Amino acid sequence: MEKEKTRFGIAVILGFIVMILFALVWVNRLDMIPVPGPFFGGIVAGYLAGKDFLNGGKAGLISGIFGAIAVSIDIMLNTRYLMTTIPSFSQLAGVLFLIVAVIYFPVLAFIGGALGGLLKG
Repeated sequence: MEKEKTRFGIAVILGFIVMILFALVWVNRLDMIPVPGPFFGGIVAGYLAGKDFLNGGKAGLISGIFGAIAVSIDIMLNTRYLMTTIPSFSQLAGVLFLIVAVIYFPVLAFIGGALGGLLKG
């Protein structure tokens, strides 16, 4: 039981790291909004945690929530590590993007995690 919890935690952390790395590369190198990061991070989390698609989806969802928190902190602190693609963000647009990021990071990560868990199981 303890080994499963440790494996699940490691899967969530690695999924989060993949998510943020994808976001950094996708935004800073390709000048695009970070869409594939949550999906691929969810796949990694789901594959590493997965006995089945539900456990993988749960790992992807949790890593997606952490990714949404990271993006939210980035936007609120105005560090712009993940937001260099939109240089003239108004305050209202920033709030709207924050709401969308908080929704789409966990959703895409859950879908990727379920897919990763399905591949593993």
